Amino acid sequence: MSRKYPKKVRKEYQRKLAAAEAFVESWTTSGLAWNLASDHGCTLSCADADTFAGLFRSFGYSNTAEQILADHSDDCDTPHYHQQGVWTFTIKAEGPNVEKDDDGDWPMWTVVAGGENGADAEDQAVRWIRSKLKQRYAGYFWTSVLEVESGTPSELALYSWTDIRKAA
Repeated sequence: MSRKYPKKVRKEYQRKLAAAEAFVESWTTSGLAWNLASDHGCTLSCADADTFAGLFRSFGYSNTAEQILADHSDDCDTPHYHQQGVWTFTIKAEGPNVEKDDDGDWPMWTVVAGGENGADAEDQAVRWIRSKLKQRYAGYFWTSVLEVESGTPSELALYSWTDIRKAA
């Protein structure tokens, strides 16, 4: 760590790094790190699994990190969060100022986005649609992602879709 930080801060970071290293060493030598899901019935959220794997990867235990992510992906209900690529999201808007269509349904949009992983792509798609909806619907509204599919819709699709990879 650079000397531009006060000595007290440098010592605090050294203690935290030593504690993280001891944690990683303890969990990898005991086998707990890669048996957490199978032996103990512990399920991790996507963010927890990514963070946990990142910690082990940063200390050189890439096999353990991959096993953590593999165990997580077995029970993950949002597998696109962990995969790279282009994704198509169907996003619905609801709220007191949002106009329903002729059938009485809330409006939906199909948005194509890409990112570092599916979670990043979904975040980009939701932020983009919310920025467009703020212009159209004053006041309170909320969005929800209804469907996620890998890739882009066919060019012959019978519905319209927006590719924000080009718009951004």
